[in-house]
Amino acid sequence: MILLTELLSDYDRAFKGTAVAGSPLITVVDNSRVFKGVALSGSPLYTIRGNKLFKGIAVSGSPLATLVGDLVFPGIQTAGAPIARLKRTFSLAGVSFSGLPLVTVPSGNVSTLFAATYYVLRG
Repeated sequence: MILLTELLSDYDRAFKGTAVAGSPLITVVDNSRVFKGVALSGSPLYTIRGNKLFKGIAVSGSPLATLVGDLVFPGIQTAGAPIARLKRTFSLAGVSFSGLPLVTVPSGNVSTLFAATYYVLRG
């Protein structure tokens, strides 16, 4: 049986490394709530609000990470050395422009890529 909320929600999945199918690392619902694997209920791991990533269901206070352009910074920091760089459908550690991807998001959704990158690096 399919729930109405499942039909009306927008789901996006991220995969570890270069994978584009199989078991997802995380699932992002409606570009805001981040769940581990394929889980879609219960308390989310993270919540995305704008360019900030918060723990659990929080949407205020000190964020876990901040997205500035294509760079992911820890906490509220927006300058200095980023922890990752986002590129189209995948992310790379640090400021690299090449190398093995940390995560891949087939849809290219920036919010999903942001959350998945943080999850892989700092989980």
